[in-house]
Amino acid sequence: MHEVIMPKLGLTMESGKIEKWHKKEGDKVETGDILFEVMTDKVSLEVESYSSGILRKIIKAEGDEVPVTEVVAFIGTADEKIPDAPTKAPIGDTEVGTPAGSETASAATGGKPSAGAAPSAEDREAARAVEGSGTGDSRIKISPLARKIAGENNIDINTVEGSGPRGRIIKEDIERAIAEAKKGDGDLGRIKISPLARKTAKDLGIDWKTFEIAGSGPGGRIIKEDIVAYSKTRGKAAPSGAAVPGSMRVKSTTILAGMRKVIAQRMSLSKSTIPHIVLNAKADATNFIQFREQLKEGVLKKYEVKITFTDLILKATALALRDNIEVNSSLQGDQYIIYEDVNVGMAISVEEGLIVPTLFSCDDLEIIDIARKRVDLIGKARSSKLALEEIQGGTFTVTNLGMFGIRNFSAIINPPQAAILAVGEIYEEPAVIQGGKIGIKSFMDLSVSCDHRIIDGAVGSRFLQNIVELIENPAMLVI
Repeated sequence: MHEVIMPKLGLTMESGKIEKWHKKEGDKVETGDILFEVMTDKVSLEVESYSSGILRKIIKAEGDEVPVTEVVAFIGTADEKIPDAPTKAPIGDTEVGTPAGSETASAATGGKPSAGAAPSAEDREAARAVEGSGTGDSRIKISPLARKIAGENNIDINTVEGSGPRGRIIKEDIERAIAEAKKGDGDLGRIKISPLARKTAKDLGIDWKTFEIAGSGPGGRIIKEDIVAYSKTRGKAAPSGAAVPGSMRVKSTTILAGMRKVIAQRMSLSKSTIPHIVLNAKADATNFIQFREQLKEGVLKKYEVKITFTDLILKATALALRDNIEVNSSLQGDQYIIYEDVNVGMAISVEEGLIVPTLFSCDDLEIIDIARKRVDLIGKARSSKLALEEIQGGTFTVTNLGMFGIRNFSAIINPPQAAILAVGEIYEEPAVIQGGKIGIKSFMDLSVSCDHRIIDGAVGSRFLQNIVELIENPAMLVI
């Protein structure tokens, strides 16, 4: 019997929502058949079967939000007994779904092996992990060494979050728990809390340092169950719209999930780890507007595609990146990486938040090609049909809020990239024109945020002025 699990389809994916089952219980399934559609934190993907047989049991229904590696269905023969579904898939005969069109299961699932694949050394080690008893139906996977160290140091393994393959507890997890326990014991004024309880509190938006939460663990330590119980009590004590003494009335409370949660995490990561330097410039957009008008009608009539200012900005940015390649970079650990490929990400607003599909080798694309790709990517983004590879591999991002009437703003860098361009609306204001007279001219404000660890002000300034030059002399975009 093969267990079909929710695959991990990206580094940031923690769970997926089953949008549609393409097979029903009792249907025959062949390798490569589409089993179900899943909405991740970024895109909607079709998941293929990696084995053949009969879809004996569907565990998770349409609309269910399922953590990665959790069992969603069973595939087997007609006479095989259907086992009880574990919360997480154990090591063994497990089918890891793969996105339709992907070349390998490993690439699609973050390296997890598919059914029938030769186990890696890591998986062989995981298979030797000892499973201990938890509460209810939960089972704790823990390596023998970790269990030994936990016993010697009186650590309750029920309070430890595993970081090993498939969530098993390893030596490092126990060592962290020991360090935290010693830290708490050394300061009677500190609140003792297990790593798992700390993570649960973070996921539920509970500040365990502020609220009075009674710990039921050893020595009054706060454990996961205490956090969960408190969250339920808090929900009953302060329902939406209820007047709470000494506080503001709450209209609604929503736990961040999916795309919005990922955006929050990445923006927090960016602002807390990347020292931003923000550079601003104003471009004379008079020729830019005329150039676009000249292109618009002819291109629309011949190619049935509308050229927008965004298309021209993307082209100008790509050319400027090619000439200022230090900006087309990333700092990962202590490695300063300069990319040869200029892959420009285009920020798109969708109902769930913001998504950034990529225009690969944008500096080599003609303006008409950029326009076509923009239309295609926006359509896919708004209908949640972007492929995983279309939202990866970006080396720089452009975000344009001009259509919302925003004149200027500073954007937050999209890690691991090193810079982002913010584009405002085109506006008119008095300026000196030919002959020293005062007239009305069109302008556009631009702002580039750079990672100051690897991009100095002079480098960022040259890059931004290069874009200004291309906007003011747009014929250079087609030379």
